Amino acid sequence: MRIATTAEKRSVVRDLFGAEDKFHSFSTYFKIYDSLTTPQYETIQIYPSALNSHDDIRRLALELRANPQTTREEFRDKVFPQNLADPETGIDQERAINVAVQLMLMIDCSDKDRHCEDYEVGGFRPVRWDGSERFTDFVRKVFPTDVHDQGKVRAAMKEKNSLKCWKLKKRAHIKFLPTDNLAEHLLYDPQDSVVRIFRQTAFLKAHLRLSTNMPLNYGITESLQMGTLPPQLLLETLHSLQYILFPPVDEKSSRFLENIVQSSNTGFDPDCLLYEGCTRPVPENFGYYYWGNRLAELHYIMTHPRPSHRIGQWIQRHASERNAMFVAILSLVLSAFFGFLSFVLGLFQAWLAYQSWKAQLDAPPVT
Repeated sequence: MRIATTAEKRSVVRDLFGAEDKFHSFSTYFKIYDSLTTPQYETIQIYPSALNSHDDIRRLALELRANPQTTREEFRDKVFPQNLADPETGIDQERAINVAVQLMLMIDCSDKDRHCEDYEVGGFRPVRWDGSERFTDFVRKVFPTDVHDQGKVRAAMKEKNSLKCWKLKKRAHIKFLPTDNLAEHLLYDPQDSVVRIFRQTAFLKAHLRLSTNMPLNYGITESLQMGTLPPQLLLETLHSLQYILFPPVDEKSSRFLENIVQSSNTGFDPDCLLYEGCTRPVPENFGYYYWGNRLAELHYIMTHPRPSHRIGQWIQRHASERNAMFVAILSLVLSAFFGFLSFVLGLFQAWLAYQSWKAQLDAPPVT
C-alpha cells in the first residue's frame, strides 16, 4: 500500500481521535503508521490484499470500536466475509487486524508471537489476542489492575520527586528507550538498565480529550465503546511523563527532556515538550492502578541502586536470601573456628612463657 496522503492522514486523526485541529502534533504517530502500512520492500502479491487503501484501516478500526465485545474470529469473519482457502490470505487478514488495533489503541496484539514462550522482562509477558477471546477481555489482560501492591505504590507516589528522569539516570544508571506499545510503558529491563517510555503523547492527549466527560473510573468495556481506553489508564500514563519523570517545573528535567527529544537516536515525540495539562483535573490524592507496580519498581531501584562496577553487580545478583543465610552461617562457623584457633594459640603462648620462666629459674646463678 502506498504512503498515506496528508488528506488521508487528516481523516485518520479526525475519525479515530477527533483531533483534526491537532493534526500537526501527530508527526511521531504517523511514523509508526507509515511503517505499519507501507512495506519496506516491494512485493508481488498474487492473492487479494486485506488492506487495499487507508480507508480500509479506518473501516476496521471503526468496526472494532462499534463492537468491542466481539471475538477475534467473529471480527475477522465480519470484516473479511470472503472465505478463501489460500493460507497466505488468512495471514494477511490477521496482520491487517493487528495493524488496525495498534493504530487505534497503540496495543500490539501479536507481540507474543515474536518472542519465545518463556520470554519475560521485568515481570511482563507479551500477550496476544486469541481467536476465541473477546476484545474487551484481551485489553483487560494487557492492562491488569488486580496485581498491584498498593502499599509500595503509595510509598513511591509519596516520594515521587526521587523518580525524576535525571535522578534515575544519575543515581541508578538508567537509560530511557521510547516505545509505541502502550503495554510497555514504564517497563524496567534490569539486564540492560533500561526503562521503556510510551512516546505517543499526542495520542494520549487526544484520547484524554475524547474521555473528558467520562468518569475517571470508567471501565474497559465502556471506554472501548466510546473509542478510547480507560481514562484512569490514560491519565496515569500522561501524568507519569509530565509530573513524575519530566516535570516542567524542574529545570534539569526539562533540559533532559529537550536533549533526548532533539537527539536523532532516541525518536522521542516532540509533542512531549508541549505541556498542555491533562485536559481534566488530576485528583488531589491521585493513585496509580495500572502502572503502580512499575512505579514502585523504579522507586525500589532508587532506594536500592544497582552497583555501577561489575564486581558489585555480581555480588548483588547473587545476594539472595538463601545465599545471605548461607553466608551468615558460614561466617558464624568461621568465627567459631578462628576463635578456637586463637584460644589454642593463646594456650601455646602461655605454655611457651611458662617454659621460658621455668628455664630461667632452673638456670645456675651467674657469678
